[in-house]
Amino acid sequence: MELRETPLPGFGKKYTLTLSTGEKITLVVYQSGQRELYLTERGEEDPICSVRLTDEEARELAFILGGVRYQPLPSDKMSLIFRELVVEWVPVENACPIAHKTLADLAVRRVTGASVIAILRGETIIPTPDPYHELIQPGDILVVVGTRPQIEKLIPLCRSQA
Repeated sequence: MELRETPLPGFGKKYTLTLSTGEKITLVVYQSGQRELYLTERGEEDPICSVRLTDEEARELAFILGGVRYQPLPSDKMSLIFRELVVEWVPVENACPIAHKTLADLAVRRVTGASVIAILRGETIIPTPDPYHELIQPGDILVVVGTRPQIEKLIPLCRSQA
């Protein structure tokens, strides 16, 4: 695999990734945020297909490619995970005890045993939130990993106490 970066003065940047198969994926990132993606077969000069992406579409694709949305696991690890580990999306309600506090303030992992691996805030995903600086907001959805009993300890903290 080889990655080549080429500045395009006044336009943006071009990235060309040569795959182990010899195919090339070229990404042109314009200053406007628009992206163009091209696939070129091994030994060819002209691309066989192209896709134009908005900034938002490109970021969503990056989340998928980067494993934020889904990470497949080998089957031997899947059986262990399904026996013990749970991933849960926990909504943070208004007036709950954890609103406007950091994960470090709350000591979530120490108190519950569960780990917050991401925060969904509207259309924004905050992967591996900074435990000392990222404040949990009402309306956030916490992506939590742990055993079922650990997550059950966390859920009441995310509910309104009124």
